[in-house]
Amino acid sequence: MSVSEQDPNRAYRETQSQIYKLQETLLNSARTKNRQEEGHESNILPLSERYENSKNGRALAYDIPNVNSQSVLAFTEKHYSSKLKKLGTLYYNRFKEGSFDENSTSYSDRHNFPYDLYDNTLPPPFLPAIGVQNTNNIVTLKITYEDIQASFDNIESPRTRNNEIWGCDIYSDDSDPILVLRHCGFKIVVPPSGPFHKLRRTPVNMDNQDNVTGNLPLLKGTPFDLEVELLLLPTLQKYPSVKRFDVTSREWGLEGTAIHDGLSYGIYSIVIKQRLDRDKPHEPTGYIKNLKWT
Repeated sequence: MSVSEQDPNRAYRETQSQIYKLQETLLNSARTKNRQEEGHESNILPLSERYENSKNGRALAYDIPNVNSQSVLAFTEKHYSSKLKKLGTLYYNRFKEGSFDENSTSYSDRHNFPYDLYDNTLPPPFLPAIGVQNTNNIVTLKITYEDIQASFDNIESPRTRNNEIWGCDIYSDDSDPILVLRHCGFKIVVPPSGPFHKLRRTPVNMDNQDNVTGNLPLLKGTPFDLEVELLLLPTLQKYPSVKRFDVTSREWGLEGTAIHDGLSYGIYSIVIKQRLDRDKPHEPTGYIKNLKWT
């Protein structure tokens, strides 16, 4: 009997190990580069100018850890179907789990009695369970301004309050999509410009890492909605913790912990849609139909 017959999961684990090593190497090199640039730039800029940059919220390049995941994405494209397929649309809700149809299995249905009481105190992940056969495909999210604002203000946003985000650029599929958007640099108003400021709000899009269509408002409080495409990616053995844009992602995959049991994803594209009537209550068509109430 061959080794693969004895252990049918060996090839899968080896694939995941290769992906993990690629991302870990890239992350370490990025951190080293950022530390070097930070030390160099700190010696160049006068203290008063550094203070003004901090006070005005201007982010310099060395303040933002960048992770180049090109090798991971190329690996995924090579080992999975390279023709991206759109799986469907989900309407985001900060309290409920999304589903592609009314017959989808909800989070509560997947955690029947006897269940872990601690687990049920956490907000359910928004993305439903998606099979590994859908790796390297697209899921579209429609997100309202009210949900985005709630996350930024940390008001009535349980996933934000619980910091439900794991990884950097490539995230576990139970990470909150709005926290992921924020971690990638998305803001609710036009971001400050500066000589060092370069946005990468769609980091898993190899053709355009800031694939954003539409304009953000100049003033806070001006409502808009988002249509976001997520690229589904393979499970990683480890998701690093990185602080960016005032959001610190959590680490998953410490020694002795189980490997994440779902897929990964990253932001592929963002479309900003201004509302024509800012005073009109917004509830997208199909909002209730496409959610599983738990």
